[in-house]
Amino acid sequence: MTAVSAVALLLRRIRGEGAIVLLLFALVATTSFLFSAAPRVFSRVTDDAVRYALATAAPGKGDVWLSASGSIGPGNDAGVLAVKSYGGQREAEFPASIDRLISDRSIGVTSVRLVSPQSINVLSLRYQDGLTDASKLVSGRWPVDRGMPLRSFQVGHQGDAGDQGPPTVFEAALSTTQADAIGAHVGDRLTVDLDGSDPLVPKSTFAIGPTEIEVVGLYEPLDASADEWTGNGLLQPTYKYGSGGLVAIYATAYVPAEAYPRLAAGVPAFHYDWHFQIDPERLDADQVGTLQLDLQRLGLTVAPTDNRVVPATASNVALTRVTVVSGLLGIVDGFAAQRARSESVLSIAALGVLGLAGGATAMLAILLVRRRRASLLLARSRGASGKLLLGAQLVEAAVLAGGATLVGLLLAVYAVPARDAPLTPILALVVAGTATILLVTATWSAARRPLIDLGRDDPPVFRVPPRRLVIEASIVGIAVVAIFLLKQRGLTIGPIGDTVRFDPLLAAVPLLSGLAAGIVALRLYPLPVRGLGRLAARRRDFVPVVGLRTVARHPATSNLPLLVLLLTAAFGSFALVIASSIDRGQVAASYLDVGADYRLEEIGTGGLSQSVDPTTVPGVQAVAPGVVDPTAAFVNASNVSTTLDLDAVDVAAYETVTAGTAADPAWPSAFLAAPPAIGVGTGANPIPAILSAQLPPSVAGLNPGDTFTIVVARQPLTFRLVQRQDSFPGHGTSASFVIVPLDWIRAVPGTSSVPTIMWLRASSDAAAPLAATVGDAPRPVRIVSRQDAYGLLHGAPLGSAVADGFGIALAVSVLYLAITLVGAVIISAAGRTRDLAYLRTLGVSSRQAQALMAVEHAPPVLLALIPGVLLGVGVAFLVEPGLGLAAFVGAQGVSLFVDWLTLGLVIVALLAVVVVAIAAGTWLAGHARLTSALRIE
Repeated sequence: MTAVSAVALLLRRIRGEGAIVLLLFALVATTSFLFSAAPRVFSRVTDDAVRYALATAAPGKGDVWLSASGSIGPGNDAGVLAVKSYGGQREAEFPASIDRLISDRSIGVTSVRLVSPQSINVLSLRYQDGLTDASKLVSGRWPVDRGMPLRSFQVGHQGDAGDQGPPTVFEAALSTTQADAIGAHVGDRLTVDLDGSDPLVPKSTFAIGPTEIEVVGLYEPLDASADEWTGNGLLQPTYKYGSGGLVAIYATAYVPAEAYPRLAAGVPAFHYDWHFQIDPERLDADQVGTLQLDLQRLGLTVAPTDNRVVPATASNVALTRVTVVSGLLGIVDGFAAQRARSESVLSIAALGVLGLAGGATAMLAILLVRRRRASLLLARSRGASGKLLLGAQLVEAAVLAGGATLVGLLLAVYAVPARDAPLTPILALVVAGTATILLVTATWSAARRPLIDLGRDDPPVFRVPPRRLVIEASIVGIAVVAIFLLKQRGLTIGPIGDTVRFDPLLAAVPLLSGLAAGIVALRLYPLPVRGLGRLAARRRDFVPVVGLRTVARHPATSNLPLLVLLLTAAFGSFALVIASSIDRGQVAASYLDVGADYRLEEIGTGGLSQSVDPTTVPGVQAVAPGVVDPTAAFVNASNVSTTLDLDAVDVAAYETVTAGTAADPAWPSAFLAAPPAIGVGTGANPIPAILSAQLPPSVAGLNPGDTFTIVVARQPLTFRLVQRQDSFPGHGTSASFVIVPLDWIRAVPGTSSVPTIMWLRASSDAAAPLAATVGDAPRPVRIVSRQDAYGLLHGAPLGSAVADGFGIALAVSVLYLAITLVGAVIISAAGRTRDLAYLRTLGVSSRQAQALMAVEHAPPVLLALIPGVLLGVGVAFLVEPGLGLAAFVGAQGVSLFVDWLTLGLVIVALLAVVVVAIAAGTWLAGHARLTSALRIE
């Protein structure tokens, strides 16, 4: 038999096996599409993720700032052009990776502090680019320059008349909040002098002449979160407290750019800042590596002016300190770490899908070779060698796998709009190569076996070569070891240079565990089947004994679907647990962050009860008030004090607000006790308290039962430690805090009972009326919504990609199972038709034929489905500590959650696929012509 005739004979079968070839083509094309599209999708997700990280950071945190102290002479400029010119010189030294991201530039110039001798007010004058466009005038007008230079003189210098003459007047505008704080109105003139405590003011050698600041306008921001208000103090005042209470109010007033030369004539120094705004849309994930290196070197590049005079355009620059301030490095570092974690976790889903695709392809290939046994025997009997048959199979596999892979690759490229990913063609080649190898390998045994053995059925499963047993035992052992390694070590190998790599062995744990369980099931499955067959032989009916003996006599046909089904059930349940746990963890994290459905916080002073009453808002079910004192002084035995946050919470009300949620604090019993009538806060009746686990060294070392002292409302109170916690729901970001019952604090004479914070239990429908009520309040109130916190977590692209990735893996696993079972039915239809035809000649009815199919397939389905689901859930709980899911949840730990409803639907879907496949096989076998079936050989 010539090679050409053998190839022609073997390729001719494609025409007669169109359905099988089409099924294999669809399987390989689907796998190629998934793995070709995955890198493109991930590149798009990472681009969105780094932009999302910048967009959701605190205003201005992702920008680049130059900060300097000293003086820049205005020269002949009428405004701040010299300051802008110096900033342009420093910007020219930025690396290209940073320069291409800058979308806008602005400057700010702030004078030294000026004090009002008749009050506790401390005022700074500042020019800020873009302020007038970012705000609206409430009353008055915008300030202008009156052309009066500020006079200055050396103290004690003879003949200096700097302190004589009419006062120099500068016009300024204040925000309404700051004006309220210092008691200023439009038309007021504030007499000011240099603040000697300002580090930029020369000590005892420098003074200014009489100076007044006239308030000519009051403004409010159009958007308080805009970049124009970042870190400049132009909106909110700052309060300084001492042991005697409020000692100073710091405010910042806006002055026009034209006032800078007049101020520079007498003010010894200024604070300068150059703000370079970063456009997130100009950054993609591929630029992050270069950007990290350039940002690390940025401080050396742009700060060469330490203690030197540097010439600038038309002026002299004398800056004692130039620093670069930016949170951009921290943002991109956090993104890089998050991307490494997401790649590691998603590798589990990717390897699982690849394993399922390989298993499905291998199973179809093996069953296809069984179907072609007669044609292979014919070719071998006419002189075709094993090499010839393998070569013909290689040609067929290359054409089939190559064409399907190309279709999947092209579909991925055109269907997924994203940047080109280098991994896309590589993974497509891997899919094509894997499919080709599997199809050729499945033919190896038939092509190399002796002719006398080729016509026989597969050997019984008990006659397994020792080499195969060793390989299978090794796979089971590796799976067990990998599970415990993943639990102990985590998914990543560790830092190598500046990157974190994942361990492919540990990433394959869910797949390996399913494979190991499938191997064990394949080896143990014949034992109960053979036993049941012997018991069935004692019965008089026909179906059980024939069905069970068929399973035992045809292990490949019966047991391969068992392996695929068990693999699918195990990996699918694992993927479902991970996906649902991430979403449930994000919900829990939002509760822990906000403390309830909503949190109201005061802005300024005065308390919330004078601003808003949430009990009147529709949809609000319960309210828990609290008092937050950020200036409480913790005093140790050596009278060394440190400031920490004291949160007094209405215990009973807060328990009602948070009941049934992740924010439920599970109060210790001491918090539930009522305070005594007298002596609260004394050594005899200390106030129960929960302390943060992290405390300053001067007050650390406390244990439950110890007492300590905190100064509250200017009086020392004694507290008893009942518990230490790392965090507390809705507390905030302060690392050092103390939580106490509000009713105990109210029982202390002289303490304030006006709430400064409220936690609300309310539906999402309450958001709009609550915002309207708060907006009408006389004092500003901040609303923190749990829904917004959840949206911020859930909307993070990388976290969503991980959850969606496992969800897609679950859907794909069910799809592969459907393709596999349908393929098994189609491929085995000829043999099944022949067997049923023989049985029909013996009088077997259609109903008995259907029962026979059910008996053959029900045991492997039950054996694979239930244990597979339980295995997947168990592996998820076992390896969860090593997955690092907390990075995508926003909480310290993740409690795995089993969505039994969805899991039940998945089981029903898997059963439905099996039932449909069995029904289709029975229909195909039952509707074949009897004479044709008996003439197959």
